[in-house]
Amino acid sequence: MKRQYKDLILFLLIPILGFSVENDFNYSKQKSINKAYIVNSDATVAVNNSYGSITVTTWNEDKIELDIIIKVSGNNEKWVNQRLDDIDVDINALKAMISATTILGNSGYQNQGRNNSFEINYILKIPKNGSVQLSNKYGNIITTDLYGNVDIKCKYGKVTLGKLWNSSSIQMDYCSNSVIAFIKTGIINAKYSNLKIIEIDKLDLISDYTDVEIMECDFLKYNSKYGKINIKNIKTLDASGNYLTIRLGEIFNSLKLNTKYSSLKIDSINTRANKVAITSEYTGITIGFAPNFAFDFNISLKYANFKFDNELDFYSKEEVSNSKKYNGFYKKKGLNNLTIVSDYGNVTLTKNH
Repeated sequence: MKRQYKDLILFLLIPILGFSVENDFNYSKQKSINKAYIVNSDATVAVNNSYGSITVTTWNEDKIELDIIIKVSGNNEKWVNQRLDDIDVDINALKAMISATTILGNSGYQNQGRNNSFEINYILKIPKNGSVQLSNKYGNIITTDLYGNVDIKCKYGKVTLGKLWNSSSIQMDYCSNSVIAFIKTGIINAKYSNLKIIEIDKLDLISDYTDVEIMECDFLKYNSKYGKINIKNIKTLDASGNYLTIRLGEIFNSLKLNTKYSSLKIDSINTRANKVAITSEYTGITIGFAPNFAFDFNISLKYANFKFDNELDFYSKEEVSNSKKYNGFYKKKGLNNLTIVSDYGNVTLTKNH
């Protein structure tokens, strides 16, 4: 955690040297770079930027347009002029790829006191089937719906993405209030962030110290530590993680979960679900199930209690010292399976009404 706080302090200081909130400056100047290139219909645009935003839209043309605005403000006109001259963009153009890299120039001009700022903002237009490789530090990344491959890295900013209809790889560090409309298939690696995803077909998620909210999901595999996982509706979940607050709305197919030092609440196991398997330590578990969800259950506990619906039928109950085992079924045998192994965490299993 010490490293986290050091990075956050650095982030708070960065606007003094780079982009900043609006302020009253004696001098404010800007320059623009506008380029357009005829490219392949599936060309890639690659941008490496810092201290500003990257915005991407698509159009039905085999052309990539770059509109780049560099703005410098401060109370020392000489500093403003020199800083504006120093900042540039290195552009390489090929039919298959257009790349642009922000060049900040002489770092000595960054340290001229508190009353200055600069920002480099990109607005990109790419072919509808084009791909993106975007890296941004201390700034936001915004896109419309994208049909090509997506490779995004964002640090100290916010990610706001439309529907991603192809393969996606997203890395987020210290990105708050981020939103993705849809992911067809992809990988997300998030640290110290906050992310909401409206809809997912297939996703691998790796997260640390991150709160994730998902509305609709077909398949999710996550490995997470420290944070919140909130999923409204999910078909298949394969998950592991510790020190989490896990809230699942409705499970429609299957759940495999391994967790420690967490809390787990499942609002409802749908009648179409077939397998739920949970292994946990030091985790309180509360599960609701649909009235017509027929299942066999196998519950094994150590140093924990089992609170259950009185409509469950038991084959056996074994309660010896601090170990307890419960086997039985609800409604009909041999259809679906619910297995829970819990050490040091109580389990509650209740039929919904």
